[in-house]
Amino acid sequence: MGQPLENRYSQQQPDAAQVIVVLGGGSVGSVPDGTERGGLMSAGAARLLTAARLAKQHLLPVLISGGQVFSDGASEALVAERILLQLGLPQEQIIVETQARTTKENAAYSAALCRERGYKNVLLLTSALHMPRSMQFFERYLGEQGIKVVAYPCDYTLNPQGKFNPRWLVPQLQAFDITCMALHEYVGMAGAFLQR
Repeated sequence: MGQPLENRYSQQQPDAAQVIVVLGGGSVGSVPDGTERGGLMSAGAARLLTAARLAKQHLLPVLISGGQVFSDGASEALVAERILLQLGLPQEQIIVETQARTTKENAAYSAALCRERGYKNVLLLTSALHMPRSMQFFERYLGEQGIKVVAYPCDYTLNPQGKFNPRWLVPQLQAFDITCMALHEYVGMAGAFLQR
């Protein structure tokens, strides 16, 4: 169920990109994180590590989009900013967008910041399962501004070759989790289509 989502886009080289837009993937507000409070959930952490690596390799700015989704959470972008700084990315290479609580809002607020800064080529970085829905919104909102969006999926949950593994015959909690995430994405994609 998740494989069609994860295989829809492949990682594109950021050659023409002027900025990496990385989407938040959840945060927990009160957990300890070294000397600080607040951490990223696994999807958000995987996305951020990929963005940090690409930003350092290609000397690109990173626009982190994600606000405080739940009352007991933290601003995803502010937690991510702190982590990027701790990983050695300079402050001037980091752009923070803290209002977005949905993928649609990620696209709308990122479009405004990209327009404001004159970016015409964006590398969109999010989990592979989340990429098709993200591209729906980003192509709509940034495309209206004449901004080109290129996908860079990461945080894969499935083997892209799809080769059979006998372990798959045994029920696994991870498979149930991936199915739930895939269903969430399909419902979200249908909702995005209906919102046109």
